[in-house]
Amino acid sequence: FTGWSPAIDLYESGDHFLAVVELPGMRKEDIDISLHDGTLMISGERKRESNDNGETAERTERYVGTFRRSISLPTRVDPSKVSAAYQDGILKVTLPKAEEAKPKQIQVS
Repeated sequence: FTGWSPAIDLYESGDHFLAVVELPGMRKEDIDISLHDGTLMISGERKRESNDNGETAERTERYVGTFRRSISLPTRVDPSKVSAAYQDGILKVTLPKAEEAKPKQIQVS
């Protein structure tokens, strides 16, 4: 297998979006995240594990190689407050909404 596309889920709350991406077997150094014109882009490369024992593979089913995923966000986010965490093969990107995109509570007088 060459080329792959990791699964991504996007959640929304009142003040932010949360993108959850499955990236098992990757190192955080091999993951790139960018935000451009309302589009979140996640790319990287999962490398084939080297085998120094002289063994040859009889069967390989794990995807390796580069990937690139992009997802359009429904509203504007504040790029200065975006954060990301990677643990146990799961990448979580928190994208706070821009102030003008957040719901406003209006008091009745």
